[in-house]
Amino acid sequence: MQVIYLDVLLIFNLYMNYLLLALTARLAHIKLVFWRGLLGAVIGSLASLSLLLPEYPFWFSSLLKFFTALLICLSAFGKRRLLRNCTVFFGISFLTAGALYAVSAVSQIHTVQQNGCFYFDISLSYLIGFTVFAYLILSVIQFLYDRNQIADKIYLVTVRYQSQTATLNGLADTGNSLTDFYSGKPVIICDSSLLENIRPEHSHILPYFTVAGSGTIKVFEPDEIIISPDCGMPKAVDALIGLGEQENGKAIFNPKLMRF
Repeated sequence: MQVIYLDVLLIFNLYMNYLLLALTARLAHIKLVFWRGLLGAVIGSLASLSLLLPEYPFWFSSLLKFFTALLICLSAFGKRRLLRNCTVFFGISFLTAGALYAVSAVSQIHTVQQNGCFYFDISLSYLIGFTVFAYLILSVIQFLYDRNQIADKIYLVTVRYQSQTATLNGLADTGNSLTDFYSGKPVIICDSSLLENIRPEHSHILPYFTVAGSGTIKVFEPDEIIISPDCGMPKAVDALIGLGEQENGKAIFNPKLMRF
């Protein structure tokens, strides 16, 4: 007879779902607000109670799992790029489930799987160790990806605001890590003289700090930003525009914006 402790089931799935959402946010380079991530994790934890029900047909279990993941990602990240976020969430979930099964097989941890849900009677030490391991693996993946990034590609950055459009030469530079305090979005620093035809109605001042000194920069949110590499597909990015004085007359952005 399989013994399942309800508190272990709920707490384990709450923890794992939040971890999966945090990993998804890191890999997809989106911000995870704590309360939204917690809401998504609670939904996933409650959905794990279906493990206690009679076994569903495979097609129904898969369909239920899919819609549960959609609801979790919608709660955590919102509607923007929902399918992409769900795809990343699913991928990480499958890899995590496989890793946990491997750990449970080696350590002889009591495991139950039914209706697409998992129960691992795992100790706190194993759980902490697994979390550290997951973040280390993800860090290695990101490092390898960053190392293969071609930062010296030729880019065009198109900025559209209302009826006005401007196109600038782009420069991918890891040194630009400027992020807006209010929205959490990355800032693309552009030469203000090349955006004279764009006059934003709403903007704010953002302080910045570099090794060369500190100052402030005017930032605004355009209607659309498209970054086009010399070889590859153009990509719409979710960022703000910072109006500065660039000696090279280029739009400087972090290469992370070109991921996914």
